[in-house]
This record gives sequence, structure tokens and C-alpha cells, in this order.
Amino acid sequence: MVPGLEPQNIRIAVEGRRLSIQGTLRGLGLEKRTGYLQREWTVGPYQRTVELPVVVDAGRANATYDNGILVAIFPFSAQPVSGSMSLTKVGTAKGQRIRHVGKPAPKVTAAPMEPAWT
Repeated sequence: MVPGLEPQNIRIAVEGRRLSIQGTLRGLGLEKRTGYLQREWTVGPYQRTVELPVVVDAGRANATYDNGILVAIFPFSAQPVSGSMSLTKVGTAKGQRIRHVGKPAPKVTAAPMEPAWT
């Protein structure tokens, strides 16, 4: 979860098997606001780095961001492919980056269905 960030301010990078996610502060002057009775979470900046359990291809990664939830999908790879990406804003606070949609869908020919009743 990376709440309160704008999609275009999120950066995802893979170097070898190391995944880094960074988010920058959203809006100007947020750190100066006062008068809170209670603050449950803070808004940016955000940084997290983790070691991936397998080798991935960062060049074909997909990512989406909506309502504070970031989902990044990396295809497995025989050799590590490093790279970085940022998200493209597609809504009020939604973002995505699509680089790979898998193999082309096979052609499906549907036979006419017979009614289940007679």
C-alpha cells in the first residue's frame, strides 16, 4: 500500500533481483498542515526495497495503482532484465503501466449452443 500518492509520482525499479518502489510527496505544503486531532497515516515520501525470490524481466512488467494499492506484475525470466518505470495517470487517482499482455489470444470458434430445455 502506498496511500495518498499520485500515480505519476510512483517509480518502480528492478536491478538484478532487487525491487525498489519510491513515491514522492503529493501536493505542496502538506507537511506544514496542523490542527489534526488524530493522524492515521502520512502522505509520502515512500521508499521500499525488497529482494525478489526469482529472476524477472522488468522490461515486460505491468503495474496498476488505485485507491492507494500498487500492484506490479513481473514475468519470470531466465536472465535478469533490469529496468525502471513510472505510471501513467488514467483517472483521478488511478495509474497504470502496461508493457506486456502475454501471448496473443488463441482464436476461438464457438459452436452454436443448443437450448438446455426441450
